Amino acid sequence: MADILSSSDQQDNVLEEDTSFDEKRPMYTSAERLLRLLHFLLANDCTRDAIFLHLADYYHIDDAGQPLSSTSRGAAERMLRRDILFLKKQGFHIHTTRATRSRPVRYQLVKGSGPSSIFLLNDAEVESLAFLYTLFADPNRYARIHQSQPLPLPPARNPFADDVLQLIEKFSAMLPEAQRKLFNRSIEKPFVYFQMAPVTDFFPYRPIIDTIVRAIALRQQIQFAYTPTHGSQPATFHQHVDPYYVIYLEEHFYLIGYSHQSNEFLEFRIDRIRGDSLRIQPDMIDVERRRRPITFHFWIDGNMAKQGLSRRWLSQTQIREETYLDAYGKTRRRVLMRATAYSEFRIIQQLLRYGDKAELVDPPHLRKKMRDTVKHMNNFYEKDIP
Repeated sequence: MADILSSSDQQDNVLEEDTSFDEKRPMYTSAERLLRLLHFLLANDCTRDAIFLHLADYYHIDDAGQPLSSTSRGAAERMLRRDILFLKKQGFHIHTTRATRSRPVRYQLVKGSGPSSIFLLNDAEVESLAFLYTLFADPNRYARIHQSQPLPLPPARNPFADDVLQLIEKFSAMLPEAQRKLFNRSIEKPFVYFQMAPVTDFFPYRPIIDTIVRAIALRQQIQFAYTPTHGSQPATFHQHVDPYYVIYLEEHFYLIGYSHQSNEFLEFRIDRIRGDSLRIQPDMIDVERRRRPITFHFWIDGNMAKQGLSRRWLSQTQIREETYLDAYGKTRRRVLMRATAYSEFRIIQQLLRYGDKAELVDPPHLRKKMRDTVKHMNNFYEKDIP
């Protein structure tokens, strides 16, 4: 495209031997006319009349197909031929069918054709492209490993990593030589090691994700056998599940779906869905059903609240704060928070991370679940207490 912009002013003298056309300078530049023509060809398989209709001002043609000035229609047609020829010389493949008595001449641009420099990036953008690449690439694949500078362990494979890497490699191949070298240097020795890698290798489960996505697009239910956390227990068969979306959460991929078996929204971990049992059902999902957020309150240590709380909640609001005396007689400050979330399991797990710095207040049934969880944990350590 850069070649088009820099060379378009000379096109009338270079592309054809016919240089007798002497037009008055148009109200648009040659570069703008070429870009408009290219955009129109990208979206259409069109005739010459269609081009003149949609780009009338650029070729001095009125709505009735007549010249706007003393310029003849033949001169406008010669201008179009020169533009088409120029685009071809820049690497765009344009098929031109010959006119017959029954069919006018047609132009068809081959999608994906064009000069290799069509993607114009500055060096900072090239470095950003390399950073996107390293998000999904194995750091040990390109960098030279030295015992004195160990690299992170090879990450578990993201199910979308290969597709993303291939797409970025296709873009990088279109860069100018100097920027290709900059891109290769950036991925061979990145300064930031940050991979979009799950805890578990989810690459083998890509077919499961693809099937679920297809069911979501079709708005149809699915059925599958679900392996429990403890391998000794039998798999649970879910016959009617409304799939809504797949989410990357806590370094795992989950299906968020409504189980008609338990009449509730559940999070199904993708790697625990048995692929051989997964089937798309003819029953349609309920597109109007919505997950109902859970509203809960909890106390949090004042210092932790000041540092900033988890953004895993859908919403969170500070209600009030108060001071109290701890077990050692020291004055402490705590903040009462109101928050919303979708999953009771996530609420309990997140608050447990705060340890004794947080206390779940309500709803009552969820507080009881938290108490039972803490009691069960305490049983692990009671025997060690003298």
